[in-house]
Amino acid sequence: MTQIPSISPSSPADARTAPSLPAAPARLWGLVPCAGNGSRSGAAGPKQYAVLGGRAMVLHTLQALAAVERLAGIQVVVSAGDTFFESAPKLVGAPVFVAACGGATRASSVFNGISALMAQGAQLHDWVLVHDAARCLITPADVNRLIDACQHDAVGGLLALKLPDTLKQEHGGRVAATVDRSDKWLAQTPQMFRLGALQAALQAAGDAVTDEASALEFVGQSPKLVEGSAQNFKVTYPQDFALAAAVLAARA
Repeated sequence: MTQIPSISPSSPADARTAPSLPAAPARLWGLVPCAGNGSRSGAAGPKQYAVLGGRAMVLHTLQALAAVERLAGIQVVVSAGDTFFESAPKLVGAPVFVAACGGATRASSVFNGISALMAQGAQLHDWVLVHDAARCLITPADVNRLIDACQHDAVGGLLALKLPDTLKQEHGGRVAATVDRSDKWLAQTPQMFRLGALQAALQAAGDAVTDEASALEFVGQSPKLVEGSAQNFKVTYPQDFALAAAVLAARA
């Protein structure tokens, strides 16, 4: 598959000129960017392939998504030359497609993944649920709650968690201020938007955005916040692996 070049910013107005949505029922698709190198995790290789509970982390993630009956399919985006899925076990549920079109940033991997989904038959008015490969504790119930909350929304939305801790602003290694946390949320995934709207927003916002909601915000949209779960954390640092393994063991 030919890789789409990295996206570059354009005017926010460019993303507001999307064509009107057709009346045909929209399908729902999953999209999992899986091209990161996990530099903060301390793992020997890409963290999404680290073994937790007897299987690679990303397989826990994908099995949870595949169990969501409303998903028509799941597009995984890997780096060029990544052969992990050539020997990965088949998952039960929604079909999983793998495309080696990962970009240098999350935004470019998602942008490329949207084109890969369209090659699988997805349409611009369909919904796409973008989920982090390293959020391996996601449950089908979490995903279905997001779908129920967003499938009739004009914009779409994301799972998120109200900030539970006191928030400090730092300057020079010391506390500069205590920040009001009453309106602060921790963004999670999946993040669910119309495929065409997300594609246009990513094109407008460029590579700098770190999640899909940020791209929609860039073009003037206000994604819906849907309460998530504290267990749906992103495995990022070495100590996160032990916590994720403990949760998986408790569920088993």
